Amino acid sequence: MQSKHIYALILVALIWGLTFPAMKIGSFYLPPLSFAAWRFFLGALCLLPLAGRRQGKLWHAGRDFWPLFLLGLLQTAIMGGALHLGISMVKSGITSVVLYSYPFFFTFLAFLLLGEPLTGKQMAGLIIGFAGLILVVDPWKMHPTHAEFIGILVLLGGSISWGLASVYLKAAFKTRDKLEVTTYQMFYGSLVLMLVAAFADHGLRFSWTTPGLGIMLYTALLTSALGFVILLTIQARYPASQTSVYLFLVPVFGVLFSSLLLGEKLTLNLLLGLALVAAGIITVNLGAPAQAREKTDCVAPGK
Repeated sequence: MQSKHIYALILVALIWGLTFPAMKIGSFYLPPLSFAAWRFFLGALCLLPLAGRRQGKLWHAGRDFWPLFLLGLLQTAIMGGALHLGISMVKSGITSVVLYSYPFFFTFLAFLLLGEPLTGKQMAGLIIGFAGLILVVDPWKMHPTHAEFIGILVLLGGSISWGLASVYLKAAFKTRDKLEVTTYQMFYGSLVLMLVAAFADHGLRFSWTTPGLGIMLYTALLTSALGFVILLTIQARYPASQTSVYLFLVPVFGVLFSSLLLGEKLTLNLLLGLALVAAGIITVNLGAPAQAREKTDCVAPGK
């Protein structure tokens, strides 16, 4: 892989890592579901011209509606909604680690639903990753009625939905341009979020304050639009095994920026758990059979 593409992937990881403290701050200006709905809707609008240019028309074929809608439900509506709900109750650094446990769920679900082989190295990666996740969550110190405990469960649900969405993406859109798929699924998912937010938040809200608007633009334009364009452009050049392994940097940057910007404490449990989760992600990705590694392109939420 060329060095410029490695630097670009690190830049994407940095942008997505910074998104977690940004979302935490944004949760003080907007209700979680309204925030999620607007950022993904605006991100999809930014991607639409690029998707239209690639396929030579602005919209997809009618037969693709339900597959794209289902992917949008799993990838953007459920995962994105869970992310924003969860981060409003949980520290942003912990949120980044919990959410990025999705490769473990993807690997296990691909084994169950697609019949993909599960290698010994992948099994080791799953064990290492889940051990790290337990250290980060530290469940024995939480009470089941505490908001943080509920938030962790919501985030785990979002991570599982992301893993399931990645399995569905691999099964149903294997030969499709991933930028087009990302754009349309994000658009449909954001519409679902808008509908849910209109009820849950007693009307779809928007923040016109300078900090709220700035965070909205960052998460929509840089995280949900630019980040995807860079990642998917590079993924078109290389096997997924060479690109997806850099995703382990996202929770690393998420924890680092959360500590620097929000003053979140870097506890021993968090640091050890983060190291194990990162090691698990790398092991799971590199341990996949060669054929599976070359064909796996998972849409990343950014968060």
